[in-house]
Amino acid sequence: MVRKEAVAGYFYPGKAEELRLLFEELSASASRVFPEDLSGLQDASGVVSPHAGYIYSGVAACVAHRFLALLPPARTIVLLGPNHRGVGKRVAISNAEYWQTPLGRVPVDRESVEFLLSYSSMFALDELAHQFEHSLEVQVPFLQHFLPYEFQILPIALLSQDRATSEALGEALFALSEKKRILVVASSDFSHYEPEAVARTKDIKVIDRICALDVEGFYRVLRERDVSVCGPGGIAALLVYHKKRGGKRGELLFYTHSGEVTGERHQVVGYAAVAFPLP
Repeated sequence: MVRKEAVAGYFYPGKAEELRLLFEELSASASRVFPEDLSGLQDASGVVSPHAGYIYSGVAACVAHRFLALLPPARTIVLLGPNHRGVGKRVAISNAEYWQTPLGRVPVDRESVEFLLSYSSMFALDELAHQFEHSLEVQVPFLQHFLPYEFQILPIALLSQDRATSEALGEALFALSEKKRILVVASSDFSHYEPEAVARTKDIKVIDRICALDVEGFYRVLRERDVSVCGPGGIAALLVYHKKRGGKRGELLFYTHSGEVTGERHQVVGYAAVAFPLP
């Protein structure tokens, strides 16, 4: 089974040549905000990357994926993202053999799928959850373009994004990482449709807890300050996974919002690239 593109031509160009040209433009912008001067970087657990249309969040996503390209190769990239449509299983693994994008097909790591299914009953095969979901799909062309090696993906869509589920997911990813090398991409946007100053203030407080690897504080800030982060479950799972690998902190690489593109600063969506380097 091949999972075909759901948002090509909408969130990003539907033709390979146009997509590559856009990546060149995004890379030029990303180079100005993220010069890739990361002396001493040995490894990392993964990144937080946004999932809006490329014209809005593409620079932040480009920064995140260029960071991944600096790391030692990982043959499996775990994709964690929210289930926006609210259909399907609560922790849904793609049942496809390949994911199609305008840049070609990417295989799904069936071995890792089987491992997670046997590891915990919370995981379920469910293609319905992935059929029209954009949060994971939009990451794949970035990986295809920027990673200088062949890889597989492990797409997991989260309908349940509570703390207990996220922590259990992080534990499962750590168990998987003891079998093979993986990198994790937690797909999320930050504040939605807030005035620029409000969005930035809320998002920086949330990112502070993310970089501190403070799962409890992360959920508390989301709740107490009513921050509309759409992918908290994947982020929290990445925090747990990173801490179990010996990670001490996360690092904000770049923050921006949609108003920088549209000029409409009274109602913006926040985007961040956050990395999780290992000491």
